[in-house]
Amino acid sequence: MKFLRKNFEQISFILISFLMLDVTIVNISMALSSHTNIMTYPFLGVEILLSSLLLFGISFLISNLLYKKLISWAIIIYFLYTSFSYLLQVTRNVNDPSFKVEKIFQNHFLQLYFLPVLFVITVMVVLYKLVFKLKRWTTFEGLHIDESNSNRIEDLLLAQFLLSLVFSDNKFLNVITKTGFLSKFYEEKLQINELFVFSLTSLIFLIFAIGSVLSFLAVKGMRDLYKNKNSVSVTVLFSAVFAMIFNYTIQNSIRGDISVLDLRLFAGASLFQIIIFFITFVWLYVIFNRFLLPTMLILTVGVGSSIASSLKFQYRQEPILPSDLVWLRNPKILLDFLNGHYIIYVILALLLLGFLYWIFRKKILPNKMILSTKYRMILLVLPIIFYLGLFQVFSSKKDGKITENIPVVSILNNYHDLTWFGNTVNSQIRSLAFVWFAQLSDTTMTRPKQYSKKTIKNLEEKYKHIAVNYNQSRIEKIENQTVIYLLSESFSDPARVEGVTMSENPIPNIQEIKNQTTSGLMKSDGYGGGTANMEFQTLTGLPFYNLSPSISVIYTEVVPGMNKFPSISDFYNRKNRTVIHLASPSNYSRNIIYNDLGFNKFIHYGTKGLKGENIGGNYSDKTTYDQVLKNLKENQSQFFSVMTMQNHMPWTEPNPVTISANYAGFSDADNQTLSNYVRMLHHTDIATKDFLAQLSKINKKITVVFYGDHLPGLYPQSAFKNNPDSQYLTDYFVWSNYDTPKLNYPVVNSSDFTALLLEQTNSKVSPYYALLTEVLHKASVDKKDLDVEGQQIATDLKLIQYDMVAGKGYLSKNFFKVHSE
Repeated sequence: MKFLRKNFEQISFILISFLMLDVTIVNISMALSSHTNIMTYPFLGVEILLSSLLLFGISFLISNLLYKKLISWAIIIYFLYTSFSYLLQVTRNVNDPSFKVEKIFQNHFLQLYFLPVLFVITVMVVLYKLVFKLKRWTTFEGLHIDESNSNRIEDLLLAQFLLSLVFSDNKFLNVITKTGFLSKFYEEKLQINELFVFSLTSLIFLIFAIGSVLSFLAVKGMRDLYKNKNSVSVTVLFSAVFAMIFNYTIQNSIRGDISVLDLRLFAGASLFQIIIFFITFVWLYVIFNRFLLPTMLILTVGVGSSIASSLKFQYRQEPILPSDLVWLRNPKILLDFLNGHYIIYVILALLLLGFLYWIFRKKILPNKMILSTKYRMILLVLPIIFYLGLFQVFSSKKDGKITENIPVVSILNNYHDLTWFGNTVNSQIRSLAFVWFAQLSDTTMTRPKQYSKKTIKNLEEKYKHIAVNYNQSRIEKIENQTVIYLLSESFSDPARVEGVTMSENPIPNIQEIKNQTTSGLMKSDGYGGGTANMEFQTLTGLPFYNLSPSISVIYTEVVPGMNKFPSISDFYNRKNRTVIHLASPSNYSRNIIYNDLGFNKFIHYGTKGLKGENIGGNYSDKTTYDQVLKNLKENQSQFFSVMTMQNHMPWTEPNPVTISANYAGFSDADNQTLSNYVRMLHHTDIATKDFLAQLSKINKKITVVFYGDHLPGLYPQSAFKNNPDSQYLTDYFVWSNYDTPKLNYPVVNSSDFTALLLEQTNSKVSPYYALLTEVLHKASVDKKDLDVEGQQIATDLKLIQYDMVAGKGYLSKNFFKVHSE
C-alpha cells in the first residue's frame, strides 16, 4: 500500500496509457477485419491521437529506468509469449490434419502486431536520453521514478507489455467476436456505431482489469523464480504454463479429423479449459503451500492423464470421462492392460520423481508460498466458490441453453447444439473440460414434455390391452425354459470392415449357425468398448439412445437413481439366476448391480476353485462355456447372463499360424495384432459350435441369445470412411435346442433382444414387453424414418423410460407382470 501511495501518479499514468493503447489496438483490428470502412469507424481517430500523445509519457517514464535490463526482460517475455501463443494456435488446429506445425512462419508464429508500437517507444526513449536534458524537462515532472521503487515499476511496465501482446494477438479478436453483442454485428453485418464501440470498450476494460493483475503476477513470478523465491506470483506463472501445456496434450490425445460448422474447435474452448486447469493448479499449490511437491504432482497427473486419454481414445474412440475414475479403485486391472515393460517404466519414473524431490526439496524455491493463514484460507475457498458457481450455471440450463452473457461459457455452450453428437465430438470441439462439467451437472435423461402421472397411467392401460392381444396367440411362458444371454466380447466379423483381407474365414461355424437361425446384425452404442452398456440394454430393454448424450456408463451414472430396474431375469426364481463373467466383480459396480437384480450366483475370476485355459491374455470362451454347462440344472428353468473375456485386448494369440489378416496401411506390428485377433475369433467359432452341440443333448428347452458387444478398437478410422455404420455393427443369432421359427430382423438394437426372444419362443408378454415388442416392430434402429405410428411408439418408450430412470416412478408393478387374461 505504501508503494501505491508513493507512486500513485506513475502507476495511474501507466495503466491509463496502456488501457488507451489496448483499446486503440483492438478497435483498429476490429475495423480492419470487419465489414466497416476504417475511415468511418467511430472514435478511431481520437483514440489514435490520444494513444500517440500518451506514448510520449510512457517513453519518458521508461527512460528513467535501466533500459537495457528492461529490454532484456521484454525480449524474454516476448519470445515466451510467442511460443505459448503458437502452442494455442496448434491446439486450435489439432483437429485439422492439413495444419503443419513445422511451418511456423506460415502459421504466424511471430506476433508482430505490437512491435511497431514497441519500436516507436524505443526510438523516443533513445531521443529522451541522448537529445533532451531530462533534468530540465518539467513537462513530465510527476513521472520521475524513485530508484528504490524502480523494480516494481519495471514489473508493471513489463506486465502491461505482456497484456498488450495479448490484445494485439489475432486469436484474441477471434474469441471476443463470438461474444453475444459482437457476434450479431459480424454475422448480420450490422452498422458499427457508437453503442458498439462503447460496449466493446467496456468489455476491453473488464479484460484489462483482470489481465493487469494476472500479467503483473506472471511477470513478478519470473523475477521471483530468477531469485529462487517461492511466492503467489510463481504459482500463477507455473499454473498458467501448465494449463496451456496440458490443454494441448489433452486435446491432442483425442484429436480427430472433425469439423462442425466449418470449425475445428469452437471459440472459447481452449480458454475455458485453460481457466479450469489454471484454477485447479493454483488450488493445489495453495493446499500444499510449497512449490516442488505440487509441481511434481501436476506433472505426474497431467502426463499420466494425457497418456491414458490417448490410449483410451486409440482403442475406444472415446475420451476419459468422470465415470472412468471408478477404475482408480482397481489399479491392478489398469496395469493389466499395459505391457510389462510399461509397468516397469511407470515404477522407475515414480521412483525417479521421489528421488528428485528428496534431493531438491530444500534447494528449489524451498520457502512457503503464503505465510498468512487467513490469506491462505481465502485462496483455498475461492476456487471452491468458483466451481460451485460454474456447476450451478451448467445445472440451470433451459432447453440446453445456458444464461446469456456469461463470459466464455455462454459462447461455448449456446453457439450451436452439439449434444446429439455425443461425448467424443463434443470433447474434440468444445474441450474435454467442458464435457466433464456438462456430464457432472447434467440430468440422466431429458424430461419429455407430456410426462405426468395421468400420461403414465394411460400408457399402462394402452399397453395392457396390446399385451392381451399379443397373448391370445402366444401359448408359452419364458420362465418354463432356460435362457442364456451370451455376450461375446469384441465379436464382429472382420470381413465387414473395408480393406481387411484374411487368409481364410475364421468363423465358418457361427456363419452357418446364423444361416439356420434368427440372426443378423446388432447396432452397438460403442466402438472398442461399452460392454456394460450393451449388457444393461439387453437385460432391461431400455435403450441407451434415449438417455442424455453426456451419459457414459449406465451402471454407475444411471442405475443408482432409477425408480424401477426391470430385467428379463425377473421371470425366474432367484435361486436360478446366474451371472458368469470371468473378470473383476467390481468393474462398473457389477457386484452391486447383480445383487440388486437378485442374481443368486456370480462366477467371476476370483471365484474359488475356478480353473480353465487362457487364450490371449484372458480366460478362453471354452472356459466360460464350461462354467455354464457345469451350472445347468436338469429339471429347473434357469436364466444365465454370460459375458466372455477371451477376445478382450490384449490380442496376443499366435495360433493357428495358418490364419492371418492384413489391412492396407497398417504397420507389420498392427497387422500382427489384427491377425492375433482373427485367430481368437476362430477359437470362439470352434468353442461356440461345441457349446451349442452340448446344449442340444440336454433334455430341457434352452434358448441362447448370442451377440457381439462391439468391434475391437484396433481398426483405423479410415476403415469406416465409406461405410460409417460398419463401425458399430456386430453379429447376433438366437438359437434354441428345439424347433423355432426363423424370424427376419436384419438389424436390431441390444435393447430389442428380449422382445425378439419372447416372439421367437412364442412366449407371453407383460404390458412392458408389449411396448418393447411394438418398438421392435415399428420404432427400432433399423427404421431410418419413423412413420406417425412409429414416432408415437418411440415417444411412449421415452415416457416409460423417463419414469423409471429419472421421473416420479408412477408405473405400477402390474405393468411388468404377465396378466392371465
